[in-house]
Amino acid sequence: MFDRNHFHSTTHEVLCVFSGSATLCFGGETNPGRVETAVEEGDVIIIPAGVSHRLLKTLSGDFQMIGSYPNGRHWDMCHGFEEEGKRVKNISGLGWFDQDPLYGHEGPALNE
Repeated sequence: MFDRNHFHSTTHEVLCVFSGSATLCFGGETNPGRVETAVEEGDVIIIPAGVSHRLLKTLSGDFQMIGSYPNGRHWDMCHGFEEEGKRVKNISGLGWFDQDPLYGHEGPALNE
């Protein structure tokens, strides 16, 4: 995870923490509705396209995670700049997961 706010307009993202722990921010630090949370080994985070996220602080020196994207989609990097407006408009057409990334056809990511 990058230590600068960013989001993706081309795909949702699934993050899996496989080592260590860190504090992450979702929604941007200036957003009163943001979520700041500690994550640790074994945590899985689903980030919808368009949701800003960043690493705030590594809590243990061995923090590592991996990102994956549904259906082989390729991610882009957006930072909320005005010139990214056209890409941001495409987010609404992405749809959601066909299956929950962890649980398949009956998983909680499919519930509204």
